[in-house]
Amino acid sequence: MQLTEFLCGIMHHMDILKSQRDYECFCGSGVAFDFAASYILEHTTVKDISRLKIAVVSDRIVSGYYYNRFENQFILRGVKPVLVPVECQYSGKSISAVDSVYKYITDFDMGPGDWIIALGGGGILDVASFCAAVFCGGINILAVPTTLEAMIEGAVSGRAMLNSNGHKDEISTRVSYNAVICDPTFLSTVDSKYRSNGYASVIRYAILDDLSLLTDIVEPSNMREYLNRVYASRAKIEKIDIRLLTLGDEIAAAIEGYFRFMNYSSGEALALSLLAAVDDKRREPLSRIYKALGLPVMLQDVSGKMIYKTLCDRLDKYSKDFIEIVDFDAASGGRWVIRKVDLDAAKKIFAKRIALISKGFEDDKTI
Repeated sequence: MQLTEFLCGIMHHMDILKSQRDYECFCGSGVAFDFAASYILEHTTVKDISRLKIAVVSDRIVSGYYYNRFENQFILRGVKPVLVPVECQYSGKSISAVDSVYKYITDFDMGPGDWIIALGGGGILDVASFCAAVFCGGINILAVPTTLEAMIEGAVSGRAMLNSNGHKDEISTRVSYNAVICDPTFLSTVDSKYRSNGYASVIRYAILDDLSLLTDIVEPSNMREYLNRVYASRAKIEKIDIRLLTLGDEIAAAIEGYFRFMNYSSGEALALSLLAAVDDKRREPLSRIYKALGLPVMLQDVSGKMIYKTLCDRLDKYSKDFIEIVDFDAASGGRWVIRKVDLDAAKKIFAKRIALISKGFEDDKTI
């Protein structure tokens, strides 16, 4: 069946998202389990389908829920994919995870005409797309994100980011998917701790551009429309200054790095950092939203001084004399701006923010 015929059959529950990218992002309930195979078979350059090789990179939890159903669409079309299991929450998206994927796809004797499918959350998308970008000079990749965070960030970020030695996103490369399939079916089985990753990403867009995104954050009535709103917000922010999308990254990375990615999810760490960055007028209303979403509003099990030290160590190691910080400029009518400040000034800004999310830090005279 040609792709155009297939699309006609399922268009009533599938749409193409306005992702502002040079590849298509499809969205629809259940489409991951029938459209993925049709898309690849329509776009493959391998003439003999029996020789086509497909590797599905996924983690134990996602594959346990969905792999048999996902695999079945390929088997019905005469293709047997191989499952590449990777234990890859954010703490595990590393070079060693990439190497474990390489071992599978090398043993599978894959080549440039074959396909990798990333079936999972943001960590899986990072590892799988990193592999696809550098294996054999680049190999086809289809992304099937299974979390809200992966749908709104990983699907359109343009980079694969890996952690290294306790430091977040130290290694990266540019990536471009052949296509992305966003299927809300997966969201029902996302662990509550990792839902915060998606919430935090939306909160950042809301703070920078569109507060109305918070209205439907828990359970959007129409996922296609909601994702389009999120993508439109991201595109607007990118057009103003793409550096604005780093709001909150510094303190969030320090929180995750201090705990070696164990105590706080990436979303929880980012949420805390965003709460610390907003002005006083917005902090209390945002705190109420956090409590409703189950997000933390204060650091627990660590002093602010230790997070500050972790952050300063990172700044001293990687920064030049000046650093660019996303900051709220009340004097300009309440806009978010990029400030270029020296390291001492940057540390003072971050110290004030950390004091807002930790107890006793502001009274520490050694800071």
